[in-house]
Amino acid sequence: MRRTVVDETRVLRPEFAPYLPMMDFLAELLGPRTEVVLHDTSDVSRSIVALTNGHVSGRSVGGPATDLVLKVLQNHEHDDRDFLANYLAVSRTGGAFRSSTFFIRDRVGAVVGMLCVNVDDEPLRRARDLLEAITATTGVPKAVVDPGVGTAAPVAERLSASVDELALDGIDRIVAARGVEPHRMSVQEKTSTVGELERAGVFLLKGAVAQVATALQVSEPTVYRYLAQVRRSRV
Repeated sequence: MRRTVVDETRVLRPEFAPYLPMMDFLAELLGPRTEVVLHDTSDVSRSIVALTNGHVSGRSVGGPATDLVLKVLQNHEHDDRDFLANYLAVSRTGGAFRSSTFFIRDRVGAVVGMLCVNVDDEPLRRARDLLEAITATTGVPKAVVDPGVGTAAPVAERLSASVDELALDGIDRIVAARGVEPHRMSVQEKTSTVGELERAGVFLLKGAVAQVATALQVSEPTVYRYLAQVRRSRV
C-alpha cells in the first residue's frame, strides 16, 4: 500500500526519480512514527513535493522548506558533504525528532533537492528515562522528563507547516536573541539583525521583508536599505 503523497501539480525533476520509491520503503522499515520528506529547492516557499507520514510533523505537500534548508542554500555550508545524520529537529508544536537529510545534486553538483527522514523517538526516550529511573542506585528517583521540552541538545532544524510560520519563527528567534526591544535598538543593531536574518536565508522567502519591517518596527524601504548595506559589506 502506497503511503507517499506526491504533489500532482508539480513536474518533478528527473533527479528525484530514484528517491520516490525509497520513501515508502523507509517509512515501512522505520515505522509509522517516521516521516519522509522530499524537498525541491527551486521554490523554498512550497518545496515539499512528496511526503510520507506527514501526520508526524503536521506538514503536507506544498509546504515550505525548513530553516536548515534555507541555511544550506544561502551559505553553502555543506558543499563537501552528501548528507547530515541524526541531528535534533523540532516542530512548531514542540515535537522533537531525530532527523537526517540527504542532499540531491544535479550533474554539476548543485543541490536541487533534499530527502529528509524525521523519526519521532519519543516512546523510546520515555522508556530509556523510565529504565534509568528504576535502575538508579542513588536512592533518589529520577523524574521522567519529556525530551521534547527543555532538551539540552542543540536544535539544528525547525519543521514549519507554512511559509509565514517559517519566516516568523526565524525572525522572532533572531530578534529575541538580541535581548533588546526593537523600539530601543539603534540603527546599527537593526542593520546587524538584518544581517543575521540574511545569513539565515530568511530573505529567500516571499513576504519576508514586510514581516521583518513589522518585527523591527521600521518601514519596508528601511529594511531594503539595511539589506543593501549588508550585501555591499559582504562583497
